[in-house]
Amino acid sequence: MYSKIFKKTLGLSFILALTACADLRLTLADNENHLASQVPTPQNIATKEKLYESTLNYRGLISLYREVLKNQEDPRIRYKLANSYYQKGNSKAALFYLQPLLSNPRFMEMAMLLQVKCLVQSQEYNKAVAEANKLIAKFPHNPDSYNARGIALTQTGKFDKAEQDFIKARERFLSDVVAVNNLAMLEIVKGEYKNAVRLLLPQYLDGQKESRLLHNLVFALVKSGDTKYALDIIKKERLNTSATDLVNALEKTERVSKGLAVR
Repeated sequence: MYSKIFKKTLGLSFILALTACADLRLTLADNENHLASQVPTPQNIATKEKLYESTLNYRGLISLYREVLKNQEDPRIRYKLANSYYQKGNSKAALFYLQPLLSNPRFMEMAMLLQVKCLVQSQEYNKAVAEANKLIAKFPHNPDSYNARGIALTQTGKFDKAEQDFIKARERFLSDVVAVNNLAMLEIVKGEYKNAVRLLLPQYLDGQKESRLLHNLVFALVKSGDTKYALDIIKKERLNTSATDLVNALEKTERVSKGLAVR
């Protein structure tokens, strides 16, 4: 959702972070290679899983869970496998391995929700809404269901219904950061930048500095004409080495619709 200059900055920051942590990365890599060579047992499976999760190594998690499932079917591991594919961005594989869980009463709610998230990820928004409707009919108290449907509705241009879903998600105690960010993002999509600022600024002043929230707030400030405050936040939070260049780039950026948080 963000401008090219955001992506370049984040990329450079990532390179610098990797350089500074080279020794740690090598150590973690050695640990992962050692663990990967071990015969799966409950103990080393848990050890591998903890390490891979801490390093966001979804490829490692996928290999681990597939190895476990080759030996024995386990609905809990199957769900983790599907979720790892989703986190890696492979929604098609996630949906494929998720299918048996959709009829499993114990895992049905989790599986149906992940199915909706995968459909949103693969930009099948109308299908995501249809599946979310089924999910909410069966499990009406899950806040993530309303949030996911709200995102799909936003992408299909049904802003009023999307707003209702984001509010329902918040009423059901979805994280305030996620709910407020999505409500603000909806205002940004509609071009109501001052409304977005009114939603995001109190969160920021309360100490919330989640990445999407910061970027959406800066974008909304720039688009609503408050470039001075936007510059202050960019400098304070070190969002870019050149705050002025970033503001100039954002001023030329059109409306965006990809900053919604699914969780």
